[in-house]
Amino acid sequence: MTDFSDIYETDNGMTLPDGVHVFARDAALGNVTILEDTVVMHRIEPTDALPETAVRQASIAVVEIDSANPASLARLEMLRSMRPDMPVIAGLAAAPVSMVRSLLRKGVSDVLELPFSSEELVAAIIDVARSSAPAPSPVKLAPVVAVLGTAGGTGATTVATQLAPLLSAHMEQGGRTALMDLSLQSGDAAAYLDVRPRTAINHLFDAIGRIDDDMIRSVAIQCEGDVDLLAAPEDIEPIESVPAETINRIITETRKRYSCVVLDMPSTLTNWAMPILLSADVVVLVGVGRISALRHVKRKLSLLQMLGRDRNSISIVLNKTEGGLFKRSDVSQMEEVLNHEVEQILDSDPALIDEAQLQGRHVSSLQKRSRLAKQFAELASSVSQKIEKDV
Repeated sequence: MTDFSDIYETDNGMTLPDGVHVFARDAALGNVTILEDTVVMHRIEPTDALPETAVRQASIAVVEIDSANPASLARLEMLRSMRPDMPVIAGLAAAPVSMVRSLLRKGVSDVLELPFSSEELVAAIIDVARSSAPAPSPVKLAPVVAVLGTAGGTGATTVATQLAPLLSAHMEQGGRTALMDLSLQSGDAAAYLDVRPRTAINHLFDAIGRIDDDMIRSVAIQCEGDVDLLAAPEDIEPIESVPAETINRIITETRKRYSCVVLDMPSTLTNWAMPILLSADVVVLVGVGRISALRHVKRKLSLLQMLGRDRNSISIVLNKTEGGLFKRSDVSQMEEVLNHEVEQILDSDPALIDEAQLQGRHVSSLQKRSRLAKQFAELASSVSQKIEKDV
């Protein structure tokens, strides 16, 4: 591809495609000879036979037509029969409306006046190439799991950082999970994973129209368990200063490149958080396993239901419960109050959690047989099942 943005105004650096062949007399070429290094010129009369090899090789044909000569029109018909799907740009010395309409009905993509103008020809080639290009294949977007604390201090970030690597294991072989720390003012995911980011997610805010693989890689930090972290910024900024469109675009671009995306949401909800909670495949609602904290769970659950969340796509997790405190009857009573199933109880094991976060590891890699490791594994399995049902 050749870039003509320094010569012509071609829509921010649009490029001419390879394989453009021009069939015309010298007198009809006008100033398009300056394109000779880019397009293939065939200096022939409007009634001469078109070189078959050139016709086979062409991606776009630019053809001079003598509208008063039946042989020239027949040549066009032959070209269309040989390459019915190839775009053709016709050049006419005089272009009456009736002839232009006739040529367009015959499948000609555009009609230009002779002699050719390089500016008009370049614009026509770009337009034809753009309109004839095959539609891009739809990109499969990874599922999104939003982890939301019912209040500060519930351990939602711990759940997010421990859940992400387990979800990677449930995805297809070789898949990776992106963990996005959207607690933009107080995000602790990097500290909990024991990594020191060079750049953070706010690096993408000002480059929203230029996000590509390299830019994502420059922000994502590889962590244990096939997880890449997009960390919260170091500096505290107004949390509402980021437009919802920007956050949504970053999430979409991340979903294109990973097998699963886990969002560590701020417990204080912002305007941009609402559509995320509505569109996520699964919302993991994390509360503290105490009766006194139940009202926080109920308030956030009511909000999610008010937003229209399917109750089956909400997983309630009660964290930091003392071992053996909750009997099945206790959980049933809480479920009755919430009018919702409690998906998982997570034991309080501060020593194990502290050690895991100090080393940036999953609890199962430290104590595989611990109750907490088993509980996290059960949570990941149930969330994965919800994702599969949603897909």
